[in-house]
Amino acid sequence: MESIENQEFKILINSLKTSMQEYMEYAHPAYLQNDIDECCNILTNYTENILKSTSKEDGMTIVEFAIKKLNDLNEKCEFDLIETNEREQIAVIIILGGNKMGYNSIDEDITEDWREW
Repeated sequence: MESIENQEFKILINSLKTSMQEYMEYAHPAYLQNDIDECCNILTNYTENILKSTSKEDGMTIVEFAIKKLNDLNEKCEFDLIETNEREQIAVIIILGGNKMGYNSIDEDITEDWREW
């Protein structure tokens, strides 16, 4: 059976995916469906890894890795993939992961040291 945490993250990631797809339909941004899928894969891998981490140090390494992957993907998409709404949704997912492990408070932005979006 899937854990409550995994279900919660899956809902948040699916909401982000839907938002990006809907935007793509009418705005014709510089990203494609495979870029959305890659973004969601990065976040899914992040949530799986952060929930398996054993220390804050390990957790922050996982955060940094995910943020840098998202930076690279966003750059590849001409910085169109992660706009204000997406930034907020992604930050919620990443911050929540760290918070569930006790690494940060829910209002502490653990993404800001590395993110370029």
